[in-house]
Amino acid sequence: MKKALSIVLIALVAIAAVFAQSATEATESKGPSGDLILYTTVSQAHYDIAIAKFNELYPNITVYYTYGGAGDCKARIQAEAANPQADAMFGGLQYADLAAYGEYFDSYVSKYDDKMQEGYHNDSGKLTFHDIQIPVMVVNDALEAELGIKVTGWASLLDPKLAGKVVMANPTSSSSAWNNLQCLLTDFGGWDSDAAWDYIAKLMQNGLVVVSSSSVPGKSTLAGEYAVGLSYEPAIVKLLDAGTTGGHMVYWEEGVTSVGFASAIIKGAKNLENAKLFMDFLQSDAGQQSYLDAAARPATTTKLEGGSARMVDITTINYKVADTEALAKNKAAICDKWNEYWAKYGKN
Repeated sequence: MKKALSIVLIALVAIAAVFAQSATEATESKGPSGDLILYTTVSQAHYDIAIAKFNELYPNITVYYTYGGAGDCKARIQAEAANPQADAMFGGLQYADLAAYGEYFDSYVSKYDDKMQEGYHNDSGKLTFHDIQIPVMVVNDALEAELGIKVTGWASLLDPKLAGKVVMANPTSSSSAWNNLQCLLTDFGGWDSDAAWDYIAKLMQNGLVVVSSSSVPGKSTLAGEYAVGLSYEPAIVKLLDAGTTGGHMVYWEEGVTSVGFASAIIKGAKNLENAKLFMDFLQSDAGQQSYLDAAARPATTTKLEGGSARMVDITTINYKVADTEALAKNKAAICDKWNEYWAKYGKN
């Protein structure tokens, strides 16, 4: 009887061990899980592409997001600093943001950071760079013909025929509009150049329209509300590739700069490990492919396949290197001066 009981006990222990091992293996195979909460500036189309690829790798991480402009997202992160409500800001961050907002982001360097192009590494320890954006103008075909003009660069925008017909987002709050302003300042000699600010005054006096959302200049210009919109390449490429008609892109003949865009983990993130996985993903080949698929220029050195035929070879345009360090260091002064000029010369 005792022998039989011993055998039964041994069998039960063995079965329990098997079940325990199976449970452990199931947990391990499940991989990372839980939530990931994002504040994001990227378009819905890009967001869908990126998160689908992320969930292919991590199917048990549930991603939630709140969309907003870069200024709105940064302001919200700042306001929630004592009790963060999101784990990471996805997109919309630039080197220039470190001075004002760096303290609200956590330090983390992606394991793929060394694959990024020179100039787009996470040297600050906080910004995970993933794409390179080029500012562009979008020109409405019908209005350009009707007005009898040819828009080629900054000089074109001072034509009296374009009074009240040029639109851009607010560069003091919009990351893409800051990119437009960075390009302008570079083309006219730098952020403290008299020529640059003289031009800005004239542009404002010619009825420049400034809006709060970075999506408005492209969409409203293609719809015929404005003749020229100051925008950014991936937004316009995506609209045109989707079949939107009525306009075309123009790269400033005076020169075109580029800027690296980044994401970052919010300090105090409640889902820190998942946020780290997301930073890794953004710089991985899969993450970088999502940028190319969304008509953006990936920051990686890896050769990827695909992309839009509308994205020109950068060697075919008048490309200039901006002094991003000086622009970043003096961003507050630049924004203050912009506001001062807008109060003096702005029309809307």
